[in-house]
Amino acid sequence: MNKWLVMICVGWILGCGDIPTCVDGETSLVKIKFVDENGSAKNIFITKLKAIGNENGFPEHDGDTLSSLSLPLNPGAYSTTFILEQTTGTDTIGLAYNVVAKLISPECGLDASFSKLDTTFTTYSNLKILDRNIHEDITTNLEITL
Repeated sequence: MNKWLVMICVGWILGCGDIPTCVDGETSLVKIKFVDENGSAKNIFITKLKAIGNENGFPEHDGDTLSSLSLPLNPGAYSTTFILEQTTGTDTIGLAYNVVAKLISPECGLDASFSKLDTTFTTYSNLKILDRNIHEDITTNLEITL
């Protein structure tokens, strides 16, 4: 959602009680957790993170060591493929999902709701889908055992 639109809506909310909230509880972030064989968090080192169709990638994660990721799905498509380049090799996760556009309010416009998350392709040998819905209250959608 456009940052300016959110700021305008927040300003309206503060100034007038009957203007609807432009922030919805839905999100486009798929949450991925990396674990060891005992289920404990396991760090990976990402040299570069990209998504097919996103030539700029996610530079904020380049050179990061982390055990979990929250990555945005493409609301204009029914699939997104992520490429994780690491010092140990390159891994890919292809995800498919349903997208439903819904109206928050006439002032705020549309928001996307994601559901029925599934994998189309992955190079990870042990990937589990823990939750097929994408929502801010969900802590982990995918768990990858390394």
